[in-house]
Amino acid sequence: MPALFNYILTPSSKEEVLLDTPLPLSHKHPKHWIHITAENEEKLTFLFQKHNIHQLTIEDILNPNSRIKLEKFPNYIFFIFRGFHYERNQLTLKNFNFILTPNQIISLTLDYRDSIGNMIEDWKTNNKVLSKGYEFIVHKILDIETDHTLAITQKIEERIDHFEDQIFSNAKSLDISNVYSLRSSLLSIKKGMLQNKEVLEDLEKIKNSFFSDEADAFFRDVRDHSIRILELVDSNIESISSALEAHIAISTRKTNEIMKILTIMTAIMLPMSLVAGIYGMNFRHMPTLEWEYGFVSAISAMGLLGLLMLVYFRIKRWY
Repeated sequence: MPALFNYILTPSSKEEVLLDTPLPLSHKHPKHWIHITAENEEKLTFLFQKHNIHQLTIEDILNPNSRIKLEKFPNYIFFIFRGFHYERNQLTLKNFNFILTPNQIISLTLDYRDSIGNMIEDWKTNNKVLSKGYEFIVHKILDIETDHTLAITQKIEERIDHFEDQIFSNAKSLDISNVYSLRSSLLSIKKGMLQNKEVLEDLEKIKNSFFSDEADAFFRDVRDHSIRILELVDSNIESISSALEAHIAISTRKTNEIMKILTIMTAIMLPMSLVAGIYGMNFRHMPTLEWEYGFVSAISAMGLLGLLMLVYFRIKRWY
């Protein structure tokens, strides 16, 4: 995985960007794609000398937590799309930055991204996408990232199903913290996909300036996939809430069962303890104290009291 991944791409060529010279405004091909791995503000400002890119745009590109949005400037359109990476039960947010000019698309990321890197590395196959127009490059990146987010959501759904199975199988090794982690990941995905959907709708409004009519159906398809992800996320959040409620109900029921058994045992032992306490008093003269069968009769009386209470609880259906 290269640290820096910078290219100028046309339907017929792939050239590495020379980082010691500003990015060109035009190229030998009328429409082309430039991809830059952003390093720092000074380097980006230098590369964009000819493009008149606003300083706030550069700040947004370098901020990994920038809000997903679309902004119009006199000479370009800038928008941010959010992708997601899920590994070892941790969700990572990854912004994709795009600058659109009449003849160029410039994509910028803070590190290597598979969706872009794979396209560029296999450019002999993917150059046909750019031949149709640079909007199809935008579409392909967004489509790959959206499908990847869908796969992440489905993976989380499988983990939720496993959690539900553990609940109803009374598994002892149930880690509730993981469930709340899944819920947090789903909420992050939901927030990001809602904002991505807004960006796609804003892109549709400005498509006449930058995108061909042929691309409409493709961007609508990405938006439909976003809606599907949102529906799946909502469904999974509801499943988590229901599973947690079931877990609490089952745990409460178990606790109540234990408390009921302990209470019955305590109630049965109470009259026995009373008899034992009476005969444990240090008085010289007590009934049956010197009787040969006194001990046996006391034990029998205690056992009979316990049995009578057990029968009484059964008649009352307390167990």
